[in-house]
Amino acid sequence: MQTNTSILTFPNDLPRAVSLIQSGECVAVKTETVYGLAADASNENAVKAIFKAKGRPASNPLIVHIASIDDMEKWARDIPERAYLLAKHYWPGPLSLLLKKQPWVSDTVTGGQDTVVLRMPSSDDFLALIASSGCGLAAPSANKYKFISPTNAEHVLASLNGRISAVVDGGKAEVGIESTIIDVTTDTPLILRPGPIDHHSLSVVLGCDVKYKNDGGVTVPGSVLQHYQPNTPVKLLSRTELASKTFSFEEGVISFSPMSLSVMQDNHIQLPSTPAEFSQSFYDALHQIDKKGLTCVFIEALPNTDAWLALNNRVSRVAAS
Repeated sequence: MQTNTSILTFPNDLPRAVSLIQSGECVAVKTETVYGLAADASNENAVKAIFKAKGRPASNPLIVHIASIDDMEKWARDIPERAYLLAKHYWPGPLSLLLKKQPWVSDTVTGGQDTVVLRMPSSDDFLALIASSGCGLAAPSANKYKFISPTNAEHVLASLNGRISAVVDGGKAEVGIESTIIDVTTDTPLILRPGPIDHHSLSVVLGCDVKYKNDGGVTVPGSVLQHYQPNTPVKLLSRTELASKTFSFEEGVISFSPMSLSVMQDNHIQLPSTPAEFSQSFYDALHQIDKKGLTCVFIEALPNTDAWLALNNRVSRVAAS
């Protein structure tokens, strides 16, 4: 692939990536969830460069990635004890905490809201970049707005080649879907975006009920109806509907149940049947099948259970029209 975006590897290219960040540029870096488009969260122009590269609306807030629990106080105020409890239990890891922001934090980062979302990722590359740059890094997924999230460097280049300075090739993201976002500023903690850490686990750690947010209220990353979408139209079908359908040679399928289908073999991607393994491969499957130029991709509807809730959240947005 010809690229105008530099492809870096750590640790050899860490100094170059740090220089780019400190110069106000955007660098795509792997987290354990997906690749993030990182820029200095304290640099207004650098943050604006994220929105420009992605084509992302300015009202859509960003997650600020930090290197330690101690860094929370720099970005957030009135931090409740439950926030520290969750951070100590899950960080570094795929949990993002919504907190009241410090007055100095730019509205460009928070989408004009009085809250900021913080996370400490578990990716060694990302943590090295934060520590060496000496700043918190704002980082949404490293793709054009509403396009499929990237889980490897090739995915990043599919939509941002030439639009950002560099991507750090750190291999495949291990988790495969975005972090859980929880609001800990309310009396009852609220999950604003479901993710790898579910409400059962959070409830046990906190010793209280954790609920899912109803529509409305605070805006968080990943909350728009149409999201994570390939260029190819997507429709959801049940296992029974897929098994009985006659497919054209221009149609494809992503499924998880073992079944015999009339679809062309090259147009069928069979994913694992457990939620964790499905998560690891789902966005990659969308990227791979999107490159085929098909007229439609049919995704097998997922089980309607708590274990699949975060994935149902993503799949429903992929198929939304």
